[in-house]
Amino acid sequence: MAVWKCTACGFEKEGRCKPKKCPQCEAKDTFVKVENPKEEK
Repeated sequence: MAVWKCTACGFEKEGRCKPKKCPQCEAKDTFVKVENPKEEK
């Protein structure tokens, strides 16, 4: 699982695939992968 962060509003979402649209600010194609998520297993 990867953590994706919206570059427009800072919303973070966890998932396998890059989200197409931000559920918080409705921006499209603004997600970037967060390399070091805060929670480690």
